[in-house]
Amino acid sequence: MRLEALLTRALPWLVLLFLGGLMLSAVWARSLALLMVLGGLVAGMLPGRFLDRMDRQFMLLMAILPVAYVGNMLALGWNERFLERPAHLLAAIPVYWLVRRGGLSREVLLIGLALAGLIAGTIAALASAGVGGSTLLALQTGRPLGVFSSPGPFGNYSAVAAMVILVGLVAWSPPVHARALSLFCVTGAAGGLVAALLSETRSAWVALPVMALLVEQQGLARRRKAWLAASLVLMAVAGLAASDFVRERLMQALAEVQAYQADPASPAARETSIGLRLLSWQWGWEQFLAHPLMGIGLANFRTVVAAAVAAGTLPPVLATFSGLHNLLIDHLTMTGLVGTLVLVAFWWGLSAHFLALRRRGSPEGRLFATWGLMLVAAEFLFASLGSMFASSLGTLVFCVLLAILAAGAHPQTPLRG
Repeated sequence: MRLEALLTRALPWLVLLFLGGLMLSAVWARSLALLMVLGGLVAGMLPGRFLDRMDRQFMLLMAILPVAYVGNMLALGWNERFLERPAHLLAAIPVYWLVRRGGLSREVLLIGLALAGLIAGTIAALASAGVGGSTLLALQTGRPLGVFSSPGPFGNYSAVAAMVILVGLVAWSPPVHARALSLFCVTGAAGGLVAALLSETRSAWVALPVMALLVEQQGLARRRKAWLAASLVLMAVAGLAASDFVRERLMQALAEVQAYQADPASPAARETSIGLRLLSWQWGWEQFLAHPLMGIGLANFRTVVAAAVAAGTLPPVLATFSGLHNLLIDHLTMTGLVGTLVLVAFWWGLSAHFLALRRRGSPEGRLFATWGLMLVAAEFLFASLGSMFASSLGTLVFCVLLAILAAGAHPQTPLRG
């Protein structure tokens, strides 16, 4: 069909432009994501059966959290704003349909992520060198923001781009005519690592060695080659940890933990980066113990936090946060055991889904499945040290990448050279 052929030709460009423009313009990234969603809806209406049990499993996983959120708000109070970011998971379903129908090559994904990594590294280097003043190059307490409006997701997804590229290069032995592409990808990976370092995002630093360990486990290249790549990445991470820059950041975190333990009531100990996390986790656990089944309610979270701030239990800065800097504490506090069990099912189900896909299909499909496992592991760590759905653009990137990788890993997805 002409329409299906048009979608197939457009898909690589949509993905390439989405990833390439990701670090330059939030409006651009959202617009390209919307085009992929619309293309996926069209693909889903085209004649021909292409969905099977694995497809339905992925769609169910994308739906369970938004459905659980709706159920919690129907029971304890309604606020549609709390559905805005979780609804991105539902938008991942048509993106998945589009890739399942049209197919996508690893080269397109590698080029797009290399562009994102190269741009992120350039932004971070220019901002840290004092070049800027615009939104794009602004600093927040000395940390480059990028278009994510926060150094956290900027550093996190720079790290993801870098590690996905490195694993792709381990698994792929490019032909002679593709050596320039390989060099470009290495440059993009280096840019991503630079951005992750300069962003001072500790969750990205924690995720780097975890993702690196999957290099050896991806099972697509000679074991010696995989071990060499993993060793090089781990050595790079160790070198970063040995630098004064990173060591000062880590020692600062340790000092903040010790200060909070010594005097939890002290404003100086409570209103630090780590102190705020420890205080909010303690407060959230107390709310869960008081409301164990359904939590305090998603829609009631800000009201309850505002009351705690007014009572002096929490510092005023926490009134501006959308969560408590940990996905498990967030869900125990707001959704209780019911919502937390759904959350566990979501992460466990995603991991099991990609592990099952890795045992099936072509080497390229197994590579996509390995990338999916890396993304799931990284996002779990990011949310454990921050909050799930912490930023709108970060949530969008996670959901779009998740859909692309899950669809690309399916053994029946068409291979595109």
